[in-house]
Parts: sequence; C-alpha cells; structure tokens
Amino acid sequence: MTVSTSGVIDFVAHDPARDEVMLVMVEDRSWGSSGSLLPDLQAKLNLYLAYITSGQLHQGYPSVSTKAVHIQLRSVEPPTSRELEFLRIVMKQHLQPRAIRLSVRVIGENREIEVEPEP
Repeated sequence: MTVSTSGVIDFVAHDPARDEVMLVMVEDRSWGSSGSLLPDLQAKLNLYLAYITSGQLHQGYPSVSTKAVHIQLRSVEPPTSRELEFLRIVMKQHLQPRAIRLSVRVIGENREIEVEPEP
C-alpha cells in the first residue's frame, strides 16, 4: 500500500518504546517540485483521521484503545518544504487538538522528524 491507495490504512503497529499505536503511511514516489502528490497525501490523511475519530481503530485493535496515537509518513525521500508546510497545517488544525502525534521518516534512515504545528 502507498499514499496513492487512499482507501487503505497501510500499517497499524504498536511502538513499545513509546507505548503508542502507530498508523504508518508509505509514499514510494518522488515528491517532485510541483506539489502534485499533495491531493493524494491529503486524501490519505483524511482517511487516517476518520479511522481514528470514528472509533474504527479502537474497534479493530481494542488492546491499544488506551494508547496515544501517532501517524507516521514514511517516504523514499524527505518531503519538500511544500509537503512539510501542508503537514504542519494538518497538525495544527486537526491532529494537535486530538493529541495525535505526526512524524516523517525517510525509508532506510533511523531518524524520525517530528512535525510541529505551524505557529
């Protein structure tokens, strides 16, 4: 599954180090310079948010119902400033009010980039 498959949750996992449930989305295409993947990213984030807020996550995985939620975007290359700006807006408007964490991780790297809401 990838971000281009908007109707599917790519992965759900428990992160024991942080004791949180992770919903992971994967982007295997290059971000490019025109922002052409933003509609796909938006659709995927909308799906993940609906999955969480509708109770489907906790219904499907009752063992994590008390865990903090973390959405992580994994991609083959770092997002451009355009995608990061979009993610910051999503974080501020939709995720932060629900105490949902958002991060980005480049596939093959150990570093996780925390998405902070735009000021």
